[in-house]
Amino acid sequence: MALLSMIRLHKTLCGVAPRVPAACLLALAISAGTVANARSQPVVQGPPQTNAVSAIRYALEHPDALPTGMNDFDCKPTAAHPRPVVLVNGTFGNMYMNWSMYAPRLRADGYCVFGLDYGYEPGAAPYWRQVGPMNKSAAELAAFVTTVRAATGAAKVDLVTYSQGGLVALNYVNRHGGADAVGALIAAAPPSHGIGVFGILPWLATDPVVSPPVGRVLPAEIDVATDSEFVRQTAAGGLTRPTVRYVTILSRTDTVIQPGEAALPEGPNVTNALIQDSCDNYYGDHSLYIYNEIALRIVRNYLDPSNAIPPDCRLVLPIIN
Repeated sequence: MALLSMIRLHKTLCGVAPRVPAACLLALAISAGTVANARSQPVVQGPPQTNAVSAIRYALEHPDALPTGMNDFDCKPTAAHPRPVVLVNGTFGNMYMNWSMYAPRLRADGYCVFGLDYGYEPGAAPYWRQVGPMNKSAAELAAFVTTVRAATGAAKVDLVTYSQGGLVALNYVNRHGGADAVGALIAAAPPSHGIGVFGILPWLATDPVVSPPVGRVLPAEIDVATDSEFVRQTAAGGLTRPTVRYVTILSRTDTVIQPGEAALPEGPNVTNALIQDSCDNYYGDHSLYIYNEIALRIVRNYLDPSNAIPPDCRLVLPIIN
């Protein structure tokens, strides 16, 4: 999520400070005994969810919960789905908040599904994740993918990302060795070129009074801004690499990340998929990419193109319960 969605989420979370299992997962990514440690950690799996409100509520009540089907380090890929799927969060929300709809469905499809909370920044609110320097976050993703590949024996993984996670993943591919480890990068609403959010983020990133405190508490908001140093570094040498298949999922009704900010340059290995091209009645905003049957079906279709099914355009909005 970029700034507007984060503000909404912060209002929901304000005054609550649950623990999030980031320390365990980061230990998996950087220690020599990562796979063994992963198997020894008790896993609390929460129920599948169909909307963000229910997912946030459950995550606050059960701060250690993982989505159903996520981070089974004994999972072995099948011939039908040889690449594990690594889900990469958007800003703020933990794995359960982000992926309690996607993870169980992808696991039921037969994929080994993994995810991590990354980007914890000391001094930020205890429940905030994905707020740290994005170059560091990309390195954390690189280490986690190495762990997943070692545990599963897979040569490559597929990445499914949301919001900030898409730009972190691009940086991982371009600057942290991910081009040799990633088969497909499927990104829902990524800030591929950085984002402006009505000019708010560039102002936060450059104003001499505002930028220093924001940079100390929320470095990711500086890095994700249009024309930031991180964005320029990510794009050095081109945003894409020929060995990776890219899919960017866009919506005209996203008020946070505009299609032009998300779309990747055209190429034989690049697809920019506008949701309205599949369902012209879709009008979901930024937060609905990860809690919407249409967006999930599009992701599943690009993960497994040979078994693609047209999305049911009657399922425009999630049920809120």
